Amino acid sequence: MKITFKNNFLAVAFAVLMPVAAYAADGAPGGPGAFGTKGASPEERKARMEQCKADPAKCEADRRARFEKMCADNPERCKEMKSRREARMVECKANPEQCHGDRMARMEQMCKSNPERCKEMKANMEKRHAECKANPEKCHKERQARMEQRFKSADADGNGMISRAEAEKGMPRLMRRFDQIDANKDGQISRDEMAAARKAFHERRKPRPEASKI
Repeated sequence: MKITFKNNFLAVAFAVLMPVAAYAADGAPGGPGAFGTKGASPEERKARMEQCKADPAKCEADRRARFEKMCADNPERCKEMKSRREARMVECKANPEQCHGDRMARMEQMCKSNPERCKEMKANMEKRHAECKANPEKCHKERQARMEQRFKSADADGNGMISRAEAEKGMPRLMRRFDQIDANKDGQISRDEMAAARKAFHERRKPRPEASKI
């Protein structure tokens, strides 16, 4: 049971942390991370996370602005980052299990090198879990609202669909599973396709009846 809990925590925590950690690690030398959390105190990180939770669209716009400024100031570094990201996407598409294992290994390494940050993440995650358990409908609506804001932010041409180019620029995590989510293979992802993918994801995460009896 301990191993299962650890793996579940790492999997969820990684999904929560990596949008922040990836850009913080890849940010311009000496510059702020995507959310301005690099080098920040726990209190500052918490405040920034609360701000992003309250207004995810503004948070995403600010992140993009910082990233674009970094690219303007350091185009070679930006080109290197994009090339590395594209290589990871190709590798993950070819071998998703290996990709997942590598992510978990990096997450474990992060927890070893920064136990306080890992402890903070775990506490925040447990708090959110308790809030969602107490009021699942509110939690679901908040998640839907955040997803809708991210969708609108990424939908640059406003046609209600996310193209490959829009996903690559505005929703890189979505880009990794683009072909899988694009059910009708028209090269664009609709809200319905995203909703279907989320539903399938949550169905896969539900404990199997036989597993719960062990």
